Amino acid sequence: MTTLFFSTVFRYAPNDQAGELVKFDWEKKEILKRVTVGPKTLRIDDPNPRGNSRGGRGIALVDNNVIMAGFCELQVYDQDLNHLSNITHNLMAGLHEVFHDSGKTIWVTSTNLGCALQFDTETGNLINQHWPQEMPEFQNCWDLVPLKINKNEDNRLQSLSKNFGKDASHLHFNAITVWKGQEIGLFNRFGAVVNLSTRRVVVEDPSIKGAHNLMILDDGTIFVNDTRNQGVNLYNMDGRLVKRIDLLPFHPAGRKVKQYKRFAPIRGFLENRGLIQQSAVMPFFVRGMDLRDNLLFVGISPAAILCINWQSGKLADVYNYTDDTRIAVHGLKVIENQN
Repeated sequence: MTTLFFSTVFRYAPNDQAGELVKFDWEKKEILKRVTVGPKTLRIDDPNPRGNSRGGRGIALVDNNVIMAGFCELQVYDQDLNHLSNITHNLMAGLHEVFHDSGKTIWVTSTNLGCALQFDTETGNLINQHWPQEMPEFQNCWDLVPLKINKNEDNRLQSLSKNFGKDASHLHFNAITVWKGQEIGLFNRFGAVVNLSTRRVVVEDPSIKGAHNLMILDDGTIFVNDTRNQGVNLYNMDGRLVKRIDLLPFHPAGRKVKQYKRFAPIRGFLENRGLIQQSAVMPFFVRGMDLRDNLLFVGISPAAILCINWQSGKLADVYNYTDDTRIAVHGLKVIENQN
């Protein structure tokens, strides 16, 4: 039995109803359980309807517990999705992806603040952190400056009122993994994969700006979701693109992408002037990824999961959760041999 845990974001929904955590039997295509997720440690009044603090984010399995990131917390569930506890911290602001390193430790990316934080899941203590915009090697690459915050203050809600996207410190640092004992991160703003331990740029590909998710095989093959171009890119540790998997042919929503992009400039012009409502989300927004041997599981919007043989590039299977484009997959974790 292959069990999937996936989280969703529901754009334009109230914060406490703006996403779900789902347990799913992949072979039977059966929902085993789902729970609505929302903030549990803070009351959040978020004026941005397009996501921001809404829904569930990255997922990891630690000691048989399912840990899902929310905007400012890690929510801990058992495998029947009963809520057990929360871990929060004053530097948890805009969490995206999580990575279970070893034992009881977990890495999270605090995307609004541009840092990676490592926590002990048993005590909730912060035990390690990376601030790439403070590293001279990355400052020189992209003219970065340190973020002007007090790291000892509560930065969780403060970050909602700030426009980090145009800040000279902003990386949109949204994913982290560990490869051969070294922490590797993804900077969405620059389309860059970096080695935080050695402070070296591994991949810089402007064509994948806006990317999500990062996984690395033992042999150094790097998987990145090319979110805005609807694909998955594979790189080697020399930064060379070795393969690209185009996802558009694998789902009916792919037919809408060309039309969406064709009218994007006009729509953006009208949205910026308040003449039409802001679009919920582009069709085929690619986010959420996990690997099991030669099978690659990828999430999209409207919320669906594609299963691809990444070696052949062929679609193996697909599951459509909804036809509502406002609902997108965010976190995704695949587990084998669950009873």
